[in-house]
Amino acid sequence: MPVTPAVPLPELEAALDAIVQERYNQAESDAEVDALALAAEDHDYLKVRIQCLEAMLSAANNELAWIGPNASYTPAQALRRIKALCLRYPDLFNALFTVAATHPTVPREMLAMAIKQFRRDTESLSNDDVVGLLTGLVNGSNQAFDAILRTRKGADRKASALPWGKDTD
Repeated sequence: MPVTPAVPLPELEAALDAIVQERYNQAESDAEVDALALAAEDHDYLKVRIQCLEAMLSAANNELAWIGPNASYTPAQALRRIKALCLRYPDLFNALFTVAATHPTVPREMLAMAIKQFRRDTESLSNDDVVGLLTGLVNGSNQAFDAILRTRKGADRKASALPWGKDTD
């Protein structure tokens, strides 16, 4: 079976929208459009809809690749993601923490400028203040992680020294 080249998601969505406007413009929701197309056995619509869903699934599988340590992205992509994260988290702590965690390769000065664009609760803070908050979050998290890890490693040794702390497999 020959493999056909994948059609980009925006093109599929545009084709789907054109079919909806042409045949199902009276429908009030996507679910209603799907039901009408299914009842009419509209193979053209259903084929494009399935391709669109497959493309969205494929995109979802790659959705987190940008967080990886070797990921590269343009400043525009990073800015778009930072905006989405800032809007998603209503409290400043979680927004800053998530932005810092998901954009470790972006200089904190750049993160601070981007965050200040999208967070009203940072208007009274300077860029240096936001950089300080980001630095505090990252350093504090790393220190807490290391402290717990050290404590846990020591706890494993102490537990294994006690007779009831040993596994009896």
